[in-house]
Amino acid sequence: MEAEDDQPAAGYRHGPPWVFKGSALYQLHLVKAATARAFVPKELRLVEAFGYTLGGMFLARYHDSPAGQFDELVVIAGIVWNPPTSCA
Repeated sequence: MEAEDDQPAAGYRHGPPWVFKGSALYQLHLVKAATARAFVPKELRLVEAFGYTLGGMFLARYHDSPAGQFDELVVIAGIVWNPPTSCA
């Protein structure tokens, strides 16, 4: 994210690795695979068992980060197979 004067945000100007400090809440749910597929790109293979995948949400409150304080909400449609690992 660029500041108005075209300079990177203070903490990002030195490059990775970036450190984020705060707290988070994960809530995982079984999601019907047919529902999750509507939100997963077609080129990715959904990891499923018995017609379900694992989805949920991640809510974080960062009190210290390269971008300053902020809250983040991530909704996870499902788990996909992206060899050699699986990803949300």
